[in-house]
Amino acid sequence: MDISTDSNEVALMISFAFLMAGIVKGVLGIGLPTTAITIMTFFVSPLMALGLNLIPMTVTNIWQFSKADDPRDLIKNYKYFAISLVVFILITSFYANEIGDNVVRLIFAIAVLLFVSLQIFGFSFKMNPKRDSLWQTSLGTLGGIFGGAASIWAVPVTMYLLMKNVKPKQFVDVSGFLIMIGCIPVSIGYIATGVFQPNMFIYGALGSVIGIIGFQIGEKLRNKINAKTFRNLLLVFFSFSAINMIIQSFLNFGLFDIANLF
Repeated sequence: MDISTDSNEVALMISFAFLMAGIVKGVLGIGLPTTAITIMTFFVSPLMALGLNLIPMTVTNIWQFSKADDPRDLIKNYKYFAISLVVFILITSFYANEIGDNVVRLIFAIAVLLFVSLQIFGFSFKMNPKRDSLWQTSLGTLGGIFGGAASIWAVPVTMYLLMKNVKPKQFVDVSGFLIMIGCIPVSIGYIATGVFQPNMFIYGALGSVIGIIGFQIGEKLRNKINAKTFRNLLLVFFSFSAINMIIQSFLNFGLFDIANLF
């Protein structure tokens, strides 16, 4: 799909991807980049999906952070995670365009599978509160490495918040803050390297509006649907999509090319 010629098809893809992604984020507090990019990679290249995701990801997380109970307290308590995240995203985001679609696809797929594994098998490890700053710095660095390369740093954020055993509302507030703050350096890197292009702006604006609508729907659904069923369907979708991306990357690398064996 070419965004310069297939404008109607791209608009439909964006609308569907970010409506679904917004609903997921409204219900879970995370998952917008994961869901949107996973859907879009069925139609466009991973690098193009990263670019198209940039504006909606930023806008929806600003929206989510604006609804937090105490924004100043969040900034104070999670500053070490935020600082390390920003530094490493700023570094790795400048290399997203250079490493190519196949490597980006692999990195994204691995991050998704890690996220799925966390959700399926649980993560009951509890941190020592005295080492909170160390965990923030370590997982913020890991998030920055994933974030700059594939625009997804929800896995380390989720790991950290599960280790802290925060309440659901606090999970939504903190994840909104940390994902929002990571959008600043990733925007700088993607714009500077051409991952985000000017002709993506109108689609990003559309995705932002649709994403916020989806987020509001998800908020209303949060306490009304069977969360376990929704979560399981979501994890199945993520798993199949990630496996598909890994297979496609290996095919493009020629690793599954039987003809090369003869």
